[in-house]
Amino acid sequence: MRYARKTAFLIVTLALFLSSVPSPAAVPGYRHGVVVQVSNKDPESWGLTLLNIKYIQEQLGQNRLPIEVVAFGPGVYMLTRNSVVREGLRRAMQHGVRFVACETSMRARRIMRKDMYPGVTFVPLGIAEIITKQREGWSYLKP
Repeated sequence: MRYARKTAFLIVTLALFLSSVPSPAAVPGYRHGVVVQVSNKDPESWGLTLLNIKYIQEQLGQNRLPIEVVAFGPGVYMLTRNSVVREGLRRAMQHGVRFVACETSMRARRIMRKDMYPGVTFVPLGIAEIITKQREGWSYLKP
């Protein structure tokens, strides 16, 4: 009986708390987006990612949905100046896609900022960037 009361109290408390938290869409300045994780250096996988982004923008509108690609682990190699997908990066950037490199992964692979494709931005930890975007209400995609 005592356990049932505690459980009921916790459920009611949680329900009251959740009802007082505004949805992300109700927060001023909120803008839904898509964060894409790429953690491999496979050109075919990157090509598929870039193609998916193109289709998303065609379907939902290029300027209506922010898209951020976060590369970490071996994925940071594909954001370098000499990447085999650099032309795809260029086209996607022209359409507003933001590419973000994990500095922790870059250090582990001895890649310097000067080695990266122009326009790539940097975050200390790629997986933390993805978590932050999800907390802000962004959709998560891992092709």
